[in-house]
Amino acid sequence: MKPTASVRRTVARVAVPRAAGLLVAGWFILLSVGSYVIAPASLLPIIMPSMGIGKSAGAALVSLPQVSATVLGLPLGMYLDRVKSRVAVLVAGVLIFVGGAWGWAAATDGAFLSLVASRLVGGIGVFILWVVGANVITSAFPESRRATAVAVLITGYPIGYAFGQLTAPLVADRLSWPAVFPVYATIGLAFALLFYLLQGRVALADVETELALPGGTDFRRMFTDRNVLLVALLSFLGYSLYMLYNSWMPTYLTEAFGVSLADSGLFVALFPAVGLLARPVGGWLSDGPLGRRRRPVFFVSFLGAVALAALLAPVGTVPLFVVGLVVAGFFIQMQFGLLYQFVQEFAEPNVAGTAISLVSVTGWLGSFVAPVVVGELISVAGGYTVVFGFAVVVGLAGVVTTWVTVEAR
Repeated sequence: MKPTASVRRTVARVAVPRAAGLLVAGWFILLSVGSYVIAPASLLPIIMPSMGIGKSAGAALVSLPQVSATVLGLPLGMYLDRVKSRVAVLVAGVLIFVGGAWGWAAATDGAFLSLVASRLVGGIGVFILWVVGANVITSAFPESRRATAVAVLITGYPIGYAFGQLTAPLVADRLSWPAVFPVYATIGLAFALLFYLLQGRVALADVETELALPGGTDFRRMFTDRNVLLVALLSFLGYSLYMLYNSWMPTYLTEAFGVSLADSGLFVALFPAVGLLARPVGGWLSDGPLGRRRRPVFFVSFLGAVALAALLAPVGTVPLFVVGLVVAGFFIQMQFGLLYQFVQEFAEPNVAGTAISLVSVTGWLGSFVAPVVVGELISVAGGYTVVFGFAVVVGLAGVVTTWVTVEAR
């Protein structure tokens, strides 16, 4: 029998000079994988006729990496809680590169199912880099700086979305639209290799802690904890809002306002880019003025999302719509810097990786489901008003979920 409470000795990694470099490498990893994930969104008007697919299949193509995360995320998180994770970063970088190269070949041949498979393979690498990156950066900095370090780290992902929205049309114009997959995947592999090398050189602290290897009882306790599950639901709803805007606003601007693909990519890139400010601000408000209370930030985030969705629906001018889109992006992303810290406050330290994985999996499930559902609604309704109606419903569900959530004390 495997012991359920065996003890391993772990050494806390402290950020002396090299931890900052590790954080920078991790930030660029998330930037590159965010670009890889979102790249097809700005090109759907080209991809759909080229591949002979409809709106729902096009939205699924954007969200497919999240499917891999949803299916494999929890087993991977549980596994990473029990083993060292350094090599996993390098393996994940290779997986993204393989997915990108495969995607280029499949898209060039017009093989949609093969392109789908390539996105699923790349998605495995994306998830590993997300979870392992957060865990490693947490251990690389002293306790007093960990929340700030992780908050800074995860801003790389929305900036990657912005970078992908902005540059994918340019890559498609200079090379071809299938080229977007290997371009961003290659960048991801390069920074994964750098992260791997830097992680081995981060100075070790003379601080040792005893952590029991998690067993079945530990995992069951975490998976049945009401508060953990409510935070996971908040993640699902928040990322549903986030991804439906990222997936459908480029096409909406093109079809409703006659904006070019390049300009729509530029405008929508502002939506995730504002996360560079919104995510740290949400964490600062919670840790500082709000005295480590989390719920008020979630209330403001979801209520703001509801109000902006209702206001954006009737807007008829591009400048006003873009301003509203940026403000909506700010409100929606305020909560994202808190999710991974919030859930750990309800979980034991030896299952922290699994708790992060659970929140990530549910969030990415929302990222996949929401755009596909909205794509079907657009096809049935014949218009884009349903996008904003759906956002209002999801935002209200977030308000209700926040209401029944408690603060960790």
